[in-house]
Amino acid sequence: MKTADRILGLVRLELRCAFPERVLNQCAWQGILLRDTERLDACTLRACVREKELPALQRVAENCQAELQLLDQRGGSRILRFLLRRPGLVLAALLLAAGLFWSNLHIWQIDVRGNEALSRGQILRALEDCGVREGCYWPGLSVDQIRSEMLLKLPELGWMTVNVSGSRALVWVVERVEKPEIYAEQEAADIVASRTGIVEHTLVKNGRSLVKPGSAVLEGEKLVTGAVDSLSHPTRYLRASAEIWADTWYQETALEPESYEQKTELRRSKRRFALRFGKKRINCFSGSRKELDGYDKIVHEYKLGVEGLFSLPLSLTVEEYRLYERQSAQADRTAAQRRLRENLTAAVEGEILQSRLDSVSRDGWLYTELRAHCHENIARTAEVTPP
Repeated sequence: MKTADRILGLVRLELRCAFPERVLNQCAWQGILLRDTERLDACTLRACVREKELPALQRVAENCQAELQLLDQRGGSRILRFLLRRPGLVLAALLLAAGLFWSNLHIWQIDVRGNEALSRGQILRALEDCGVREGCYWPGLSVDQIRSEMLLKLPELGWMTVNVSGSRALVWVVERVEKPEIYAEQEAADIVASRTGIVEHTLVKNGRSLVKPGSAVLEGEKLVTGAVDSLSHPTRYLRASAEIWADTWYQETALEPESYEQKTELRRSKRRFALRFGKKRINCFSGSRKELDGYDKIVHEYKLGVEGLFSLPLSLTVEEYRLYERQSAQADRTAAQRRLRENLTAAVEGEILQSRLDSVSRDGWLYTELRAHCHENIARTAEVTPP
């Protein structure tokens, strides 16, 4: 109501009359709405009335022999006179409104949600091939067609949709869940060695064992076969299943420079500014082709718009260059050894019995070697095609 009053105009006035009740009755009879009525004394009354009802109120006051005095006036004709005296301001406001309307019909910001395995760049490249890019006319897009093309381009997607709000496109994706390995019990399969080692003990659940405890096996060698002989029937082919526990040995080597340069305190910093309109960039500094060697570059981009509502094609890019002091530092042997041990723990499917770490400096390089004796299950299922 306050906004409507400001547009239509509101007048604050003071009414003096011997009988103010007559004025109020006449206003009620003619449909004149008085607002914020305040009685100062027996003959004085203050109230607010809309500007279009002021002439009717003046006629009522004249008929009732009352005196009207205008105290304040807001909105209405006052705003109109203000705008007529400033045609440039009106033109700028109309151009701004037209620009906002045109901008809201185009996409200037694309947000991707729900992706884990797929990167944001992969999804944006596929969307660009489907016609969804910065600056595109979104009323001409078909969400169903985009979804069909995206599912063909990215088989990793299970579902996706595009929601457009103003000039902002929100892309929701659901990645496909890989189905677990399904096999039939009647399919033939053998057990082979996943690593080289010495067999300690076997636990064959299905099939015929080809190795005994104490046997040395190579990676990929067949340990348990699914072919089972029979005296009264031809050879049957089963899906072999077993646990083959063996002693295995690992040897890993890490190589890194013995000394390197390390950044310390900040020495100097510079900033460069640029404007972007759509995909066009306007640099606000000289020497744009000159590279600053030795500086670390940090780019900040600030888009013009309201977060979550709309985005405009105009943005400010701030490039910050930092130069640090550098000093020589020695390689951390403990960190290299820790990385090798973490990699070994992730690779072994059993327990680590013994391990040994050695670090040697040679010709400016640091060699870190890990040797380990492990006890693990080396059985791996391999599908076979029976003859």
